[in-house]
Amino acid sequence: MGHLRVQKESNKKQRTIKSIPKELLVEILAKVGTRSIVDLCMVKPCCKEFLDAAEDDHVYRHVSMENFALVPLPWFTREKESSFLKRCRESGNSEIAYREGMVQCFSSSSTLKLGLQNLKKAMLEGHHEAKYVYCMLLMCGEDEGEREEGFRLFCSLEASTCVGRCRKRVKSFVRSVWVRNNPLLRNHNLSFCCSGTCGGERLKKLSTRWSWPQDDEDVASIGVSCQRCRTDHELGLFCNIFGV
Repeated sequence: MGHLRVQKESNKKQRTIKSIPKELLVEILAKVGTRSIVDLCMVKPCCKEFLDAAEDDHVYRHVSMENFALVPLPWFTREKESSFLKRCRESGNSEIAYREGMVQCFSSSSTLKLGLQNLKKAMLEGHHEAKYVYCMLLMCGEDEGEREEGFRLFCSLEASTCVGRCRKRVKSFVRSVWVRNNPLLRNHNLSFCCSGTCGGERLKKLSTRWSWPQDDEDVASIGVSCQRCRTDHELGLFCNIFGV
């Protein structure tokens, strides 16, 4: 009798799962994947419906890369992992685009254009670190229009109060790669603020304090009202990551 009861419960659960639209299952599993790839792998064998939904491009587009090295070395990456990362890339995973864009931008001048494209792609998908690096690189450029575009992007990022966290994650990433393309930052000394009375001096004094800024602290939190002064200072913090 106990076996029959278990079988009935199992059949009931299967009917319930079958009644859920696939689009909803895909969305649910995508949420699972953003939090833990381990949990996603554990639910896939539960039933055919879960397996089918988990193989949707939408899931691969949002799955977490937390368990993978920031820069996976081909000779240490197993075939199964390579296949998974390739599928994520093809599905438009923003973290993959961000990581590849970082390596392409800072490892060789020949891949700079592709790197910027990948950072922009990740940024348009809502990736904050990609947006941070992309706007900083634009502001280090020679083209005045691109510098202003970078400034505008930075303003919108600062409004999200995530600049300090982005800087911290970018710093961690840079420590894991061999940076060989510092000329990207050639114009970092060009100022966005030309006024000497709006708070720039206060920023200079604050920057000499050993306790400020912390890696995860936003420049906006220190009370300097001039947006362009704060931008200049954040640009300096970004360039310091690269020893420039």
